[in-house]
Amino acid sequence: MNNIICRVRCAHAYLKIGVAMLLLATSSACEKNGFTYDLTGSNQPSSYIVADTLTIDMNTVALDSVPTNGTGVMLCGRHQDPYFGKITASAFFQLQLPSSTVTSAMQADLSSRYDSVELILKPNRQIYGDTLAMQEIGVYEVLQTIQRAENSAYLYNNSNFQTAAQPLASVQQVVRPSSDSSIHIKLPNSYGNTLFNLFKNKNNEVSTQDIFLQYYRGLAIKPGASSANIMGFLTSDTSVILRMHYHVNEVIITDRHLDLNLYNPDVQFNQISADRTGTLLAGLTGTTKRLPSTATNNMSFVQPLSGILTRIDLPSLKTLASVGKFFKVMRATLTLLPVAGTYQNYYTLPPAVTLCETDDKNNVIDTLVASTGGVQHGNLVIDNLYQLNTTYTYDITHYAINNINSNGYNNYGLLVMPSRGAATTNFNRLVLGDSKNKQNKIRIQVYYLLYN
Repeated sequence: MNNIICRVRCAHAYLKIGVAMLLLATSSACEKNGFTYDLTGSNQPSSYIVADTLTIDMNTVALDSVPTNGTGVMLCGRHQDPYFGKITASAFFQLQLPSSTVTSAMQADLSSRYDSVELILKPNRQIYGDTLAMQEIGVYEVLQTIQRAENSAYLYNNSNFQTAAQPLASVQQVVRPSSDSSIHIKLPNSYGNTLFNLFKNKNNEVSTQDIFLQYYRGLAIKPGASSANIMGFLTSDTSVILRMHYHVNEVIITDRHLDLNLYNPDVQFNQISADRTGTLLAGLTGTTKRLPSTATNNMSFVQPLSGILTRIDLPSLKTLASVGKFFKVMRATLTLLPVAGTYQNYYTLPPAVTLCETDDKNNVIDTLVASTGGVQHGNLVIDNLYQLNTTYTYDITHYAINNINSNGYNNYGLLVMPSRGAATTNFNRLVLGDSKNKQNKIRIQVYYLLYN
């Protein structure tokens, strides 16, 4: 059990005797849930104490699903992460009919002739994995209507709609995020010519958007076997383009094109899967949704987009109230330390990480705010030299007070996750040390007044 260590600074001998008696009186009561505290005395009949070895339980938890629609980013690729496993991302989306003005102009010119068709994607310069690795992207026809479930506003990382077994086309290339402004994937002429003739001949299939979606339900981009990273692509209506090239025979041949842009961003979603085989997280199976840090080398993990979060519980907070009849928490802080060696090269730390209060089923109750108000993002400090003192720090005063004073907080913990936008648009990840980690230990400090 933990020993109780006291450092007393006081001016009078009677206070020293009082502190000694306090230690004797509380040592047996505190031994079960030991903590270290600093006691600073003065001539006032009270003591200001710091408890800094409270029990901290850390668990890696697996979420059943994560909303991934309408994020403004399409994700595609595959990456083998040493801690999180083989992550695969695919994107599903619908296409929008061109404006009637554009199609009418094409239909009016009887000399228009189809040339080629391509899918144009614009990278957002976000890559998970080696930026110099090969990327292979296949374009698939979607065979089912992409839609949200009844009474649901979301599509999820595990949502699925049937696609053709074979891609229409694929491309293999190294994408340079700093210089490649777009990726062009040439599709089969049989596909493009059929679609072009529907517009040219004013077929019913392209008469309205709703009817069009009954025949052309959408496209999906999926990684090929040689993919070694995951890329992000923009989803604005000018960033995802199915472009049909054609020409008209005027006095001279004039090249033109007809564009179908991304339709309804709210039903564009990213499908994410993870194979954890061979990693510390392999134990997170369909039935096991929680792994204690003691089972994962005194580490806990965070990667929301692949369904992984860290849960922190402070079961011994309530024991603080038993150290004295007159007791008041003044301040409480929690400091998270990423494990050295887990953030380097192309694995960077998320700049903003929040804490959320959660119930025993890991449902988010609310975002934890500071005692002064406002959402906290951890105030990241990076130790680039040794990686021993990289920290995210939080004011958990309100959480500590509520936990100590309310029976309803018995099963309330804290979930660690990147800020909301980043959590569903990229593969930011964290590997955190628990209280037994050799180099990067999580820390808690609770400052409270004990009245004599």
